[in-house]
Formats: sequence, structure tokens, C-alpha cells
Amino acid sequence: MNYFVDISVGPTISGIEEAEFNRLQLFRRANLPATILYLSYQSRLHEYTKKFGIQDHSFSMYDYFQKAQQDTETAHKDWRRYWEITCHYHLQVIPGTFDIRITNEDNVLIMYAHFLDKDYTRVDYINYFNPNRAKIRRDVYDIRGFLSRTSLLAEQDTINSELYFDHQQRVRIIKQYKRVDTKSILRKITLKDYHQRDYFFDTEGEFRTFFLNELYQDGDVYYCDRNSAMAETFHNLRPEIVTCAVFHSTHVRVGQDVLTGALKANIYDYTLAHPEKLSRIVVSTDQQRRDLLARYPALPPVVTIPVGFASPQPVDFTTRKPRRIISVARYSPEKQLLHQVKAVERLVAEFPDVELHLLGSGAKIEKILRDYINVHHLTTHVFLRGFQTDLTADYQQGSLALMTSKEEGFSLATLEALSFSVPVIAYNINYGPREMIRDGENGFLVPADDQEALYQKMREYLGNHDLQLEMMANCQRLLEPYAPAVVQRKWQDFVQHIAQD
Repeated sequence: MNYFVDISVGPTISGIEEAEFNRLQLFRRANLPATILYLSYQSRLHEYTKKFGIQDHSFSMYDYFQKAQQDTETAHKDWRRYWEITCHYHLQVIPGTFDIRITNEDNVLIMYAHFLDKDYTRVDYINYFNPNRAKIRRDVYDIRGFLSRTSLLAEQDTINSELYFDHQQRVRIIKQYKRVDTKSILRKITLKDYHQRDYFFDTEGEFRTFFLNELYQDGDVYYCDRNSAMAETFHNLRPEIVTCAVFHSTHVRVGQDVLTGALKANIYDYTLAHPEKLSRIVVSTDQQRRDLLARYPALPPVVTIPVGFASPQPVDFTTRKPRRIISVARYSPEKQLLHQVKAVERLVAEFPDVELHLLGSGAKIEKILRDYINVHHLTTHVFLRGFQTDLTADYQQGSLALMTSKEEGFSLATLEALSFSVPVIAYNINYGPREMIRDGENGFLVPADDQEALYQKMREYLGNHDLQLEMMANCQRLLEPYAPAVVQRKWQDFVQHIAQD
């Protein structure tokens, strides 16, 4: 089995999760066994894996030890009827939420429940209170319907201990915490009745290492997709276990020399300092491969395999809005989306119909963007669309895509835009854009952080319809290195070479 190991998945995804989903799809096409493995507890994991279509090819460490790998739901309880009819409690529905406040016959608060549906059958968690109205316990329910975790609370909502259950409500994992100031610090994990005995761990990392050692069988390969959180866990695995590190980002701090500059803290520094147990390192671009080997000549084999693939998508240039611009990126500081907004602000006078659609998520940066849009009267030109699972319609309508990041490991959004014949104007950063964009043919490369150059190239493109059509026509013929069959073959060769080691 090929295990793509990550921490968790939520309602929105980053480029790392998208890369894992892409890889899973290619492995399945090639009849290579593959599963995405998550190491953190997530009560709604199976909701999110269904959302992204990977529910039959993923599970978590907690599923494994809680004996809940099967994606089967239990019957959902009619909680309101139970509390009112059986327990004789009083219920108060909180307006505008799926929450219920529960009091006893003396009108004393005893519980507060949060549900995930308007029918109040899918409970997310229930908080319990003592007579002094202090919260003393939280029961968390798995999205499939069973009680999954109980947290016993101390002062100021700090955690005293946590109990993790299987479907039969048997305790399978216990976590004990100590209070330091106002924080709960893990001090011991107990794995209960695993192969007729208990196991004890001091850290989550030790627990994860034990799990990966237990799961491993001859012929398996572990791919570390989140080196910042799992590099040490991988390093501590048994020597015979085959592991690969997958790099999804740059390894040197922005603006520093790739040969001598400081490594990004807590990203790939541990991996690069302890590479001896790795079978391979996978990067997305030849440039990053060359940079790594120039600085670290003793690394294990470094292999270039793009994190994405793309097939030409059907488009009709005549139905496109010539001044509709799209940008697919998380609302995060490193994406520098305000550069795009400011460029559009300057273009409005010359192109009154210009539109910029920002497709992503991130509350803090969203507020900054929204405030700027409102203050500068751009509400009819810049649209914060949020995270979208299907971008087909946006790509079909868009005539230009932007990429203004400080850094990237590859830029899947650039590849996806080109597959829909949407030219891209991108900052010429490490890594990715210069390998996909041929300057002046299917887009423009502008110097990193040069907002004036960004504005001028956008102005040139939007003002020349013939140039737009020419660049659109060039996009798909330059996709060949990223065709599904080409990338799939790279992974097949990769797996074959590991098996031959």
C-alpha cells in the first residue's frame, strides 16, 4: 500500500490536500494501491472526505484505534424528544443557530448542545455544566452518529483528560493533561486494550510513530506530505520502513539565496538535517531539485514529479468576458492579493467593466480585503467569492488569471487556469510559474513584488483583444508535460524504482 500521510482535512483545502487528491487519482488509474492517512483526531473527518470524494480511500489513526474505519453511520437519535419526554428537561432553541440550551425542572442550566442540522438529529457536541454553571465536560460525536470523545474539564475550560471511544462505547484511548498557566499540556497517552495490553506514550509524536510502525507491512511506502508536523515522526520509524518526503513549498526563506540563505523554520529544516532514512524526496519542479542538490549533495535521490496534472478543457473564447479576471488562492498574507486589488483599482478608469473574482478563504485577510474594497469603492469590480469546490464556470468565463504569491511550491492554480486556456500573469518566483508560463505566449512573467510591472502587463493584456485570443490559443498546446498520462508514468516509474531498491 502507498500511504499519503497528512495531519487532517477540513471543509476547505490547501494546495497540499489538492496535490494528495491528484496523486490518489493517478495511482488509482494506474492500479497502484493508495490511501490517504490522517494522524489527527477529527470528528467530522468522514463528512469532509465525502465532500472531496476520497471517503473510500482514506482513514485516520484515530479511526484505526477506535475501530471505526468503516464509513457506516449509526442511527441518529431524536435528542429533543429524549430530553423532553424521557428526561423532562426544558429546551430553549437559540435563534439563528442549531444550538439548544437545556435546563432541568428547577430551570438550572445543565447542558448546551450544538447540532449540525436544522432537524436537531446530528449532534456535534454537548457541553455539561455543574450547579455553579461551570462547564465540566464536553461530549463530541462523530459525524457518523456515535459518541467519539469525552473531554473532562477543569477551571477556565482547561482539559483534565480525554476519553476516546469505539462504536460500543468502550474506551480505547485516554489522554491526560496538566495545567500550565491557562493552557492544557499533554502529559500521557494510554492506548487501551490493544492486542490485549495497554501502551503508554508521552507525546503525540510517539503515539504516531507507534501507529505507523504497527500499520506497516512489507511492500508499503509512506509519503510524508506534511513535513513540518511529521518529519521527526517519520525519522523515528523502524529502519526497514520505506519513507519518502514530498516537498510542497520552497525550502529557503523568501528573498534569500537558495545556496546560503536560512531555511524556513519548522518546514523542511528537520527533513534536510536528517535525510538518511528517506528513500526519496519528491519535488514539483526541476529548479527546486537542482537547488536542493547543489546545497545538499548527499541527499537521497530527489525526483521531480508535478503535484498536479491537466487535460485541455473545452472552452468557447467567444463567450468569455474579456475583462473578467480570476484569482484562485487562499486569502493569506503570502498570496499578496491586495497587489491584485490595487492593480484593478488603477485599471477601472480605463476599463470600466473590469472585474476581479477572488476565489479562496481566510477570515483575517478577507477582512483586510473587504475593508479596502469598501473604502475604495470597488464593490462593483472586486468580488470575494470564497472557497469553491468547482471552478469550471469561473475558468470558462474568465479571460485572465493572476498569481502574486511571495513563493509557491508549484502553483496548481496556474496549471488549472492554463488547462482552461486562461492565460496567467504571475510573479516570477520560486517555484512553478516559470516552468508553466512562457513569457509572452501563454501569459506574462513579471518580477516578484513589482506592482507597477503587474499593472502594466494587465493593462497591455486587457487592452488588446487580439493578444488575448492569441495567448488563449497557446495555452493548451503547452500543457503536454503535465498531461495525466505523463505524470502518471512518472509515478509508476517512481514506485517501480522503490520496489527495486
